[in-house]
Amino acid sequence: MNLFHELQATTAADIGTFEAIALAQTPAIVPWTPVTDYSPETRMKIERAHARLLLDTFNPKSAMDVGSGFGYLVDAVNAIAGHTLMFGMDKDNPAADFHNDIVTLWNWKGHARTELVVCREVLEHLTLIEIGKAVRHLCRLAQRFVYVTTRFSSEHAITHVETSDDLDPTHITLAAKDFYRLLFTLEGFKRRADLEEKLDHLKKGRVLVYERVL
Repeated sequence: MNLFHELQATTAADIGTFEAIALAQTPAIVPWTPVTDYSPETRMKIERAHARLLLDTFNPKSAMDVGSGFGYLVDAVNAIAGHTLMFGMDKDNPAADFHNDIVTLWNWKGHARTELVVCREVLEHLTLIEIGKAVRHLCRLAQRFVYVTTRFSSEHAITHVETSDDLDPTHITLAAKDFYRLLFTLEGFKRRADLEEKLDHLKKGRVLVYERVL
């Protein structure tokens, strides 16, 4: 079923359920805790390979990692590039010029756009309403590309939302992939399926890549 037929099949009850979830959601009340080995040695080994793939795919002149965490990807990209090509932005980074709040994270003040904006494994930690704001801000920050990874709902219905999984209690929103596709399209971006396939080297189906048109 394509997106047009999904929208046709969406019922008033589906929309009502979506509305109820969106308006009732609140941020996670438990702190994020790594569910895999997050030691610098382990992460840098993974991120070096990812950084090479990212640079090979986009060849960006400038890049931003939104929700950069400990900065492993930023460090790996800059080490391979040999200069400061990417910088990180995260709510717990005291060097970043934004409010210490996961909601206002997306309102980073007055920064120029970068060619590539990366946001990996962040959106599932936000509410539906926050996700809508986040996608808009990611697109505003991107001169050309936005590259996102996140976790999606187990069903394809565009209004289907899951509010938990069995991995991390701070994963509070697993929305449909096509829900995200609508959000990016409405910001004037087009899907790059070829780049999604290239970046999804582990074949987990959690990659979105969009390119600015408008």
